[in-house]
Amino acid sequence: MKKSLVLFVVLLSLVMPVATADVGETVGNIWEKVLSVAGLEFLDLNSDNALISFARILIWFFIFTVFFAVIIGMGSGDDATAPMRFFTRGQAGVVAAIVATIASIFLPANILAATGAGWATIIALLLIGGPVVGLAALLWQIPWEGEETRGTVALKLVLCFLLLWLLAAMKVHVGNVL
Repeated sequence: MKKSLVLFVVLLSLVMPVATADVGETVGNIWEKVLSVAGLEFLDLNSDNALISFARILIWFFIFTVFFAVIIGMGSGDDATAPMRFFTRGQAGVVAAIVATIASIFLPANILAATGAGWATIIALLLIGGPVVGLAALLWQIPWEGEETRGTVALKLVLCFLLLWLLAAMKVHVGNVL
């Protein structure tokens, strides 16, 4: 009986702060802290741009992953000539974390923004140009074998209307952006 009473009191004392806490505000505060670290606010640099802060976090993860994979990949195996064989996984993680931290802190904000804009442009071109090029290639290939029939002409007409609709929809959205 005494053990269960002590256990109940301990559990009650641990659960009471959780019951009174505002979970949404706590999660929001955690995100604010992460962004303040990524925004270098602890260095008294005024960075109000949350997008650059988020890009710093992503760059840190990317550089850490690449360096960790390269160090582990160049040191694995039974090959005595592996150039990074002297690193353990823990040491590789520390080295990758240090390099990623240095790169994400000292990379200028305008280079981060330019890199993000470049990759976003490439992805946008793939997302916009992919369907257009795919439909155009499909129109070029029909009919696959043989001669044109009413069905292949109708299919080409439907694909042309689909392509026209797709380009018109893109023009409206591109016009709003520009």
